[in-house]
Order: sequence, then C-alpha cells, then structure tokens
Amino acid sequence: MPTVLLLTSFDTREKEVMLLKGFIQEQGCDVITLDISTGTCREGVADFSCRHATAELAIDFEVPSTTSNTYLTMDYVILAGLSIARKLYNEGKIDGLAGIGGTSNVTIVSHIMKEFPFGIPKLILTSSAAIPAYAAKFFADTDITVFHSCVEINTLNVFVRDILHRFAGMVAGTLKASKKKLGKGPPAIAISEFKFSETCTARVRELLEEKGYQAVPFSATGPGERIMERMVEKGYLRGVIDVVPAGLSEAILGGNRASGLDRLDKELASGFPVILTPCGFDMLSCGPYDRKDTDPLWKQKRLAQRKLFIPDRFRVQARTSRKEVELVARVFAEKLNKSKSRVFVFIPLLGFSSLSKAGGPLFDPQTDRAFVRIFANSIKGDKVEIIALNNTIDDPEFADAMVEKFLQLFQGI
Repeated sequence: MPTVLLLTSFDTREKEVMLLKGFIQEQGCDVITLDISTGTCREGVADFSCRHATAELAIDFEVPSTTSNTYLTMDYVILAGLSIARKLYNEGKIDGLAGIGGTSNVTIVSHIMKEFPFGIPKLILTSSAAIPAYAAKFFADTDITVFHSCVEINTLNVFVRDILHRFAGMVAGTLKASKKKLGKGPPAIAISEFKFSETCTARVRELLEEKGYQAVPFSATGPGERIMERMVEKGYLRGVIDVVPAGLSEAILGGNRASGLDRLDKELASGFPVILTPCGFDMLSCGPYDRKDTDPLWKQKRLAQRKLFIPDRFRVQARTSRKEVELVARVFAEKLNKSKSRVFVFIPLLGFSSLSKAGGPLFDPQTDRAFVRIFANSIKGDKVEIIALNNTIDDPEFADAMVEKFLQLFQGI
C-alpha cells in the first residue's frame, strides 16, 4: 500500500491533519504523521512528535521551542524533520511527502521536500500559495505541487473539509501513479530555451532525438533554469546545451527572469559537457509596460528611451546597453574561467536572439560586438573555447554546429 509522510504543526492543526489522514486512508493509502511544531509539543498524537524529531539531532525540543532566534528554531526543525523523513524513505517506508499549513509550516515542509529526488511525490496545501514572494520559494528548484487552499486551514468548516478531501485525492492519486515506474531511457540532455530562441532550440531537440538522446527543455524564466541546474547537480541530466543563460544577466541587471547570481555554477561544476550561447544577453525583461513611469528599474536605466519589444502590456523586452553587456561579458567569463567542465561558447555574430538579428526590434550589432570583444578578452586558460559563427541564432547551421560539437564531447565521456 502506498504510504505518505504527512507533515504539519499538530499544536495548531491537530483536528485538520487527522481528518486529512482519514481521507487519504479512505483513498487506499497509508499515512505516517510527523509533527513539525516549533512551539508546543503534543505527545501521543503524531507518529513522530517534534520532540522525537529533535532527539534525532541529540537536541532537546526545549532548545528550539524557547529560543527567541526564530531562524535557529526553523533550522532545527527542518534538520530534525529531514532526518526522520530520510530515514523512513531509505528504509522504504514512505513513497512520498505531503504537508499543510501557513507560511511558516510550508517553509519548513518545502525545505524538507527539496532534499528528496525528482519524481518522489511532494504535495503542499496552503493559503500562502497566492503570495508571489513566498510561493516561488516553496516549489522552486524541484517538483513540488502546491494546492491553493484559499481559506486558512486552522478550523473545520465546510470549505476546509472540502479542500482537505480534494487534497487527499491528489495525494493518493499521485502516490499510486508514482508506483508505476516509467524507466530512465536514453541519456537526458538539458536545453534552456525561451520564445526568442525557439527556432534554434526546436532544431536542437530534433537533432538530439534523432541521435537517440532525450531532450529535456527548461524555460529560461528564472525558476526553470534553477530547476535545470539542480537536476544536473543531482545527476538526472548528462549534459547541458544552455542556449539561454540569461538568468545570469537578468540577475546582474535586475530583470524579471533573474535566476540568481549563482546561475551556471552547478552545471559548470558537473564535469559534463556544457554548450553555451549569449542568447538573452541582448535584452532585459522589464514588463509590464505600465511600470514605465513609476518603477525604479525603468527610471534608473531609462528603459522607456531604449529599443523595446512589446508583444502585449504584460511583457516588455528592452535592448541592453553597451555598458550593460560589457559588465555581463566580464561576469560570464569569470564564471567560465572557474569551470570544471569543458565549455564551448557558440556566438551567433549576426544576432544573439530572434529579436536582435537584422530587421528585429532590438537589432544593435555594435553592442553585440562589444560583448564579444570583452568576453573574448576576459577568457583565461584552455577550459573554454569560443566558436563565433556568421549566423543568426535562427539559422539551422548554428543549431547543427552546437549539436555536432556536443555529440563529439558526449562520446568522449
């Protein structure tokens, strides 16, 4: 029988979690409960009390529950809960994890879930799913499913009962589906992509699949890139054709698609072949357009005076300036110089993206050349090879060249 580890704070949600447990059992699954309370420990209710969990770390529960340092409290509870969860998983006693609660609970739950492999069911029910600043942190970097409860889950009423019943169905259905293993298949190769690289990345996927590889595309919108790199780090992916590494430039310059200043670090440390292009460094995502008169980013960078691509009121791409691309080129080169992997940077000299080729709304060949010059002059050592081609990124010859080089590298592993 599939079994889920159910995590929440029993000091505030005992009735709710016990009702949810019953609903999951009615769906033909077993439940093990783990109390992640940080205040009061209710003994004899959960299968694993919070006192039991902290004892795994040789720490008395009174230490985290009485300290005024909430950061320390949360760290203790995360580590304690993770210790119990890992032990149960390694012993084959659980098939997935689920958690319910508010922001504090779900922060703890998501940190525990993120340490489990891709494909292991991980489900969260919370009213905090609609808070953008928190929600992305709950499920970013891994395959966590978040169900928006709308109402607080801290009393039993008709709405909470309905939500708990539906969430139980999600948990049970996911557990049962995950029991049907689909196998690993051919080597999986990551590809980063977005709208303005789609001609190139579609051909890359096609060519890889023709050669018997699994193409695994990730949206270069920030979180997608972080998930890609985490999966590389965990060994799920065997190589990277990172067509759109612009989560780095967006992090440097302040764009909407920022993926953090640690973008590229995990893939460059993997030892697997890495192919890169400068696609996306030619633009800054700064929508919606309504921000132009009030947002500091628009004002400081004078974005409204630049070349813009505005497909709708929500999305805006502003052309990056010469000063900006030179900064990005230096940071990009600095990262690549530290790489443990062989890296090949393919540069489409006639247009880094579909927006910056001749006739495109962000066409600016002088600025592109400034990037190429600074980048080439900043590369040190022999780990990185630059391959500059007289193509746009949309030309099939450009995609062909990247895949050909990748296959040569992969066969040499």
